Amino acid sequence: MIASQAFAVAAFAVATWSSAQLWYAQLVIYPLFAKVGADDYVAYHRFYTRRIPLPVILPGFASFLMPLLLAWLGPPAPNWLTAVNIACGLVGLVVTVALEIPRHTRLEKQGREDIVIAELVRFNWPRTLAMTASAGCCVVILINTCGSLS
Repeated sequence: MIASQAFAVAAFAVATWSSAQLWYAQLVIYPLFAKVGADDYVAYHRFYTRRIPLPVILPGFASFLMPLLLAWLGPPAPNWLTAVNIACGLVGLVVTVALEIPRHTRLEKQGREDIVIAELVRFNWPRTLAMTASAGCCVVILINTCGSLS
């Protein structure tokens, strides 16, 4: 396996991990925010945010940037596939920075707000779908690369 193929495998692993994390957040974690009582909410959210940097935030931001690196360091892929993968990463990055982080910050500072929690769920859909599509792009890249693994 050459370096570009190994990088494609790594990109697939990061994209798949992040996609799974986003689906879990979308279907379980964010809806669970609405079930925590107002008196305990700030402590709960702080507990949550202190524990997610390594398993969620680091691979998440890596998955947003990996499509750019994959285009440069990975195996050759059709231009349309590379463009779609990069666009998915950019959607994930923009949604995270512009929409999700400010809402998490607000919840951690001001406590439970049902409207903000609903926005967190709603605004996470584009990111979840984009990162799922990015993982799919990585699968196609790997399938195209498999013929040259020998």
